[in-house]
Amino acid sequence: TSKVISDGAVFQRDGVIEAVGAYDEIKSAHQTDEELGGPGFVVMPGLVNAHHHGRGVSTFQMGCIDDCLETWILSGWGRRPHDHYLMTLYTAIQQIESGTTTTMYNHAQTPASGLEADVAEVLRGFADAGMRTAFSVYFRGRNRVVYQDDEQFIANLPGDLAESLRRFLAAVDLSEEEYFSVFRSLHQEYSGRPDSRVTVLLSPSNVQWVSDDFLLRTKEEAARSNAAIHIHLVESLYQKEFGLRTWGHTPVEHLNTLGFLGPEVSCAHSVWLTDEDIDIMAQTGATVCHNPSSNLRLKNGIAPVNAMLAKGVNVALGTDSTALNDDDDMVQEMRLAAKLHRQPGLDQPGMNSHQALRLATANAARPTGLQDKIGTLEPGRFADLVLLDLDAMTEPYMDAGIDVVDTLLYRGKASHVDTVMIQGEVVVRNGTFIKMDKAEVLREIKEQFARPVEGRALEARKLVQGLTPFVQEFYKDWGKAEIAPHYGYNSRV
Repeated sequence: TSKVISDGAVFQRDGVIEAVGAYDEIKSAHQTDEELGGPGFVVMPGLVNAHHHGRGVSTFQMGCIDDCLETWILSGWGRRPHDHYLMTLYTAIQQIESGTTTTMYNHAQTPASGLEADVAEVLRGFADAGMRTAFSVYFRGRNRVVYQDDEQFIANLPGDLAESLRRFLAAVDLSEEEYFSVFRSLHQEYSGRPDSRVTVLLSPSNVQWVSDDFLLRTKEEAARSNAAIHIHLVESLYQKEFGLRTWGHTPVEHLNTLGFLGPEVSCAHSVWLTDEDIDIMAQTGATVCHNPSSNLRLKNGIAPVNAMLAKGVNVALGTDSTALNDDDDMVQEMRLAAKLHRQPGLDQPGMNSHQALRLATANAARPTGLQDKIGTLEPGRFADLVLLDLDAMTEPYMDAGIDVVDTLLYRGKASHVDTVMIQGEVVVRNGTFIKMDKAEVLREIKEQFARPVEGRALEARKLVQGLTPFVQEFYKDWGKAEIAPHYGYNSRV
């Protein structure tokens, strides 16, 4: 369980925590410039969103209706172009206002032309918002339409549709050399700066989307640069089946055979893990980044988190830019995780509130590479703190015997966040983001989105409309194998 200090305090100087303990002791031992909070508040570590794609205006708002992952991804091809700086500001403000101080941002490589400029604008947005980010660009080099070689799939399409798809894929193509060049440039720029709130990661998008050679090269680059690796893994049933059809074993077993997994590797989703897969994750020290909202919305299932925790797997929590309320409220994501894994029966495991909080703090700090700097309130760590209004959370009454962490997980909301501090800098005060005018950011976004959809986005929407029936036909014989769920939520007999 988390350690709870009643009538406690945290003292920070120059962005680093110097002391944590009883309020009276901290007050008498330290000269303070400003005191934040009071008896009616609770202070906790800044939350860490362990998987995110930086969409301030959500995919749903842009016209992508929740569906099976494999067709939903295609619908995203037709999203309208947007200003990366403004979009990053908006998503950072949303996350910060709900208590998240660090986000693992996984940037899409598309379009390849202008990638470096896009990345610069994203990182400028995080810097201006004051948010800490573990940043990666994902690489996707094969099987980009269905889980089959691109040219094999294209060969079965009508001529005009095939040609349109070739043009689209060529426009988003990125070579391995270009990818690693962008990574090295970013890593060199940010890794040596002690004041930087940016950590740069590597990201092969998923095993079915990159070659084994690319995975091995990524592992070598990570060792050379002392960087972490972030990958999507068995998010959907079809992705697990891809492994069985391609290698005769699961994607996790394949990664283990390659020697790819390790403590520096985090795997988003990891829904369709076998018992053997979970053992491998535990033995290698890899992290699972759990995304309960996204997995529900995109029909991917429920990850066997209880089994992972029982085996000692480090499980972190993220919203995947696809949270249940179409926002990025990590307090709500913790609540969903805690409730989703309550298995029926008196003797069945269930995630408690302290475990859920760890998923979004200490556990989530590990895949960022900052596990010694964020995620807990301890001397020597960055002063990434959140103050919540406990009086508002418990209005009009709360039994004195209720654990404060239970109170947070049962009743906490983004609206209860009063103050947010990142590396000693107050960025939210009295529930309001103060580094810039949020209303002005929204006004500029609205102005951009008022323009009609045209050009490449319009062409992509037409392409997706033509492709979707062929994609559905491709998968018609997939997902038919018998499964044995980890959780028994209901019964047909």
